[in-house]
Amino acid sequence: MQMRDWLGELVDPDQIARELKPDNPRSADLSAGREAVRRIRSLIRNGENFAIETTLSGSFVLKHMEIAKEKNYEIVLYYIGLQDVQMHIDRVASRVEQGGHWIAEEDIRYRYGESLKNLTPALAIADQVIIIDNTYEPLIVAEIVQGHLIYCVEFIPAWANPVLVGC
Repeated sequence: MQMRDWLGELVDPDQIARELKPDNPRSADLSAGREAVRRIRSLIRNGENFAIETTLSGSFVLKHMEIAKEKNYEIVLYYIGLQDVQMHIDRVASRVEQGGHWIAEEDIRYRYGESLKNLTPALAIADQVIIIDNTYEPLIVAEIVQGHLIYCVEFIPAWANPVLVGC
């Protein structure tokens, strides 16, 4: 079985926006968000495997994690973080220079804080969580299974400390 078969459909609002408006994807953000929610609800209703690309900064992902959990889905969360919000801002700027899409700095700052805040409730919902620090080379910081910490690096990045207290 290929990993793609196991994951099922990837629901990525940015990709949906590119499909809706190839010349100006940012103008389709709202429509893409609605379409992503529609697809997620349909996939859950039909019992199909799927993955979601998300910043975890909104409540809809947590809500749909809970709904999927109630429908006996196994929830696996890969959370990728950076040491600080400035690194996110710098990486978006670099991506824009290479032809990628722009995100307003105030949106990046907001999403960074909300994402970290939403990580704690996501840990309580997910069956398995793998936390990755992508500040330099990707590094698995911790793995949590059924609420139990089964792996943790010796030196926890500061951004991950609040959710890994007691590691």
